[in-house]
Amino acid sequence: MAEIAEKLLQPAINLGLSEFDFWTMTKAEIERYMEGAIWRMKSKAQFDYCLADLIGISVARVMSNEVSYPPIEKVYPTLFEEEIRLAREEELRIEDSTNRFLEFAMKHNAKIREGVENKNV
Repeated sequence: MAEIAEKLLQPAINLGLSEFDFWTMTKAEIERYMEGAIWRMKSKAQFDYCLADLIGISVARVMSNEVSYPPIEKVYPTLFEEEIRLAREEELRIEDSTNRFLEFAMKHNAKIREGVENKNV
């Protein structure tokens, strides 16, 4: 246990775990806590980076009419993955339906042309 404490105590404290909680937790609980704390830090860093980028875009919009504000789905794609996937599926469904209709129309028009040509012969 002393070896685990040597390796994990200070990093766990640096990530916000109290020393009291550290000594009452199992190794697996400590590792999960640390993974969660690191994930939260990464998420906050990504949010901060996106926010800085959006501030830059806002300043650029003041300077130029050609700069546009990106939609929220592009700024935070991981938050809207399901909505983006559903929208893409709907687009594909509509495209497929359109293609099937055009194929039907082309075949129908070809049959009509054949009928007109046969009458003219």
